[in-house]
Amino acid sequence: MSVLCHISLPQDGYAHVPLSELNDTHGLNRRASQTYDRFYGLQAVIRHEGSLDRMLSDVLGRALEQVPDASERAGQLVYCKTQTHNTRTDLSWLRRFADAHDLGHWEVSSLSMTSCTSALVQMHVAELCETDGPLIVLTGEKAFHPWVSRLPVGLLAEVPSAAVFNAGQGSWRVAGTSVRHLPRFHQNPDTMSADDRRALQTVYADALIAFMEESLARYGTAVTRNMAFLPHNLNRPMTDVIIRHFGWEALSFHGDMARTGHAYCSDGFMNLAAFEAAGRPERQVLILAAGTGVTFATCLLDRIPTPKL
Repeated sequence: MSVLCHISLPQDGYAHVPLSELNDTHGLNRRASQTYDRFYGLQAVIRHEGSLDRMLSDVLGRALEQVPDASERAGQLVYCKTQTHNTRTDLSWLRRFADAHDLGHWEVSSLSMTSCTSALVQMHVAELCETDGPLIVLTGEKAFHPWVSRLPVGLLAEVPSAAVFNAGQGSWRVAGTSVRHLPRFHQNPDTMSADDRRALQTVYADALIAFMEESLARYGTAVTRNMAFLPHNLNRPMTDVIIRHFGWEALSFHGDMARTGHAYCSDGFMNLAAFEAAGRPERQVLILAAGTGVTFATCLLDRIPTPKL
């Protein structure tokens, strides 16, 4: 069973950019900005000034400080991302990136076919494979062009993160994971047939609620009454439908969605870090992510008690 030991997020080099200043990168005119504000509660998006390598290097370097003798031992570094046209495609770049951080003994791989659920899917894979050695899940992408930096239901942000698993006492234990794929909708909405696009709009809410119910049934008695629900930073009206359906109004934690945007695969780790920083007392969290494809994923985490001195 995996334990989450540390989440590394950027400490500098980023800014909350108002929607009115996102025309070049996100193609937002005044009318579009008003639409995203009115329907999805967005007021700003995080932009990082550095290149992709710099973004990822910042958080990975500090994450490795939490792994004793990282350069001398074996481990796994997994870069979870969305689509290849929005990130590096050189076959050896991740290997070179890891080697530059003295991780020559580490296995490297990437996971992308599940889009923005990839980080939670990787946690699911780690549980299925019973991964017990050091694992770092690296996330974060550049929103460099309007074609790939905005979605009909949200705007994309540049927030790298590095989550360290199985490298010490840990603060959260992975109590369960669940994944559901809807193969009919494997294409992105812009390239779907008209029939598939209409069908997706018709079934999406019911399918997501059904998946949440399946997840809760899968976790069974492991779910506590006072768990907290941490959804991704996308499609706030749909998230509110889920919250109302399950009666989780008092259990939900969103973080600063209005000024952040949807940070690709980083949402879950970013929101969990914000949850901890807010001093929330809940001992269990249920994290949700959804990605184009369509893939849904949840992860149930139990807080590990702090050892008494």
